Amino acid sequence: MKKLCLSVLLAAVSMSSALTVVGSPNDQVGTNGGIFSPSFRISTQRSVGVNGFKVYFYFSNDVADETPLFIPETGGYAANAKKIELQKVTSHVWRVMLDFSNTNIPANSYFPSSPTVFFMALINGANKYSHSLRPYPWGKGFHNAVVESKNGEILDGQHPTLRSRVGVLSKNGTTCKSGGNTFGMTTVFPDIIIGLNSEKSSCSSAISGTQPNGVAVSGNNVNFRYCIYEFDELPRVSYDYAVLRLDEHCPVGTYPFRRKHDTEDSRGSNFVAGPAWPSDIDDNVTLEYCFVPKDPYSTRVYPFDGGYTNDYNTSIFANVSNTNLAVSTLHVDDEDSGTSSNSWYYYGLSKKKASDKAIIDRIHNIMSGGDNTDYHLVTRKQNLAKSAEVADAHNSVNSSYVAAAPLAPAIKGLNRSAVAVELQSAGDAKISIAGINGAVVANITEKNLQPGVHQIKWNAGMVPSGRYVVKIEQNGMVNAKNVILK
Repeated sequence: MKKLCLSVLLAAVSMSSALTVVGSPNDQVGTNGGIFSPSFRISTQRSVGVNGFKVYFYFSNDVADETPLFIPETGGYAANAKKIELQKVTSHVWRVMLDFSNTNIPANSYFPSSPTVFFMALINGANKYSHSLRPYPWGKGFHNAVVESKNGEILDGQHPTLRSRVGVLSKNGTTCKSGGNTFGMTTVFPDIIIGLNSEKSSCSSAISGTQPNGVAVSGNNVNFRYCIYEFDELPRVSYDYAVLRLDEHCPVGTYPFRRKHDTEDSRGSNFVAGPAWPSDIDDNVTLEYCFVPKDPYSTRVYPFDGGYTNDYNTSIFANVSNTNLAVSTLHVDDEDSGTSSNSWYYYGLSKKKASDKAIIDRIHNIMSGGDNTDYHLVTRKQNLAKSAEVADAHNSVNSSYVAAAPLAPAIKGLNRSAVAVELQSAGDAKISIAGINGAVVANITEKNLQPGVHQIKWNAGMVPSGRYVVKIEQNGMVNAKNVILK
């Protein structure tokens, strides 16, 4: 299977007047059945026809790196296609490409005459997770469909921005909400439960302080419950916090790290329910996290509210004192006799580098431990007015929300010869392109630019294909976007 790197196209505006994808407006395709097989047709809505086109359908799989079984329809209108193939975009996201570059659609007509199924993608065989294939991004109708001319012009839809999955601790009995695209976030998946079987003899696993949401201790068992969300960039508050990592990369501006728990060696009962990758739950438990640095200028009380998660019953890993937050500590009694193998790992961070060590020290202010582990948590107090919490999202002046300001610059796309940006005010623009590991591959400065869309030239040279963070700074405002470079 050829791995596809999806580029964010420079054509930012969909020419919806050209044609439209028409079909059953149901994004629940395959829920609990593991099948993605939309029925659709193309409707032209202009005085001239379409001379060749390609259609892309995006969908996601709960389980990372699991290739769905793909069955192209071989008869009917599907036989007109030059090619129909399944393409991998990320560890969780796939797309189906239907190449009809040899097919013409007359003006003011349909192809085919009625909605038709052209392919089927489904879960292949038994899987230890109960999961499904779902349209990506989650929404209504055919938001996951993109139509291009055979020359690459977008005729309908828009290639999606690829977000990163994270897990937010959520109270048992609370339904993980779905739907919505508020503040660059979409909830698309059910919950995850991770169980640790801590040391059997003289077990001292316990919670002190206020009972946090999403965490429970029963005997020598410690359980975590998470709801899954997707973010371009996690919201910032005036204190550091951490969430569970559920993707290849953490969201922009955060740091991945992990904690390995040496759990009970005798009759251990670690377990997982739901798609917890890249965390590893086996004889021992390795949990992956994203560390979110604080923004000292933020006025937000808590990073997640109804505008982000639609769930007020959440907790996060953090160590801070605030009258509007309830604090607690979870002590996990790891196996500390015999061959204890508890460990921490910080990916690209090195304790020998002062700036990296400072980040590691801040991580351990939230989570720490040698033979055992202490997790600090905070929970929004129920008496905190929800309206005030939502208002914080709009009044905060931290960098997470600068991108939403009316005069903020925006990244519109990237290819090997240009970066497309949109400026709302005149001034100099500084652009940097960095790999997910933080290594900068290009710095570009353009002076005296006027408002509008600009194609900023750069030479990709030998820069490898893959995922990059493009950041723009102008007039004191910053914006960043995850993109894939072909």
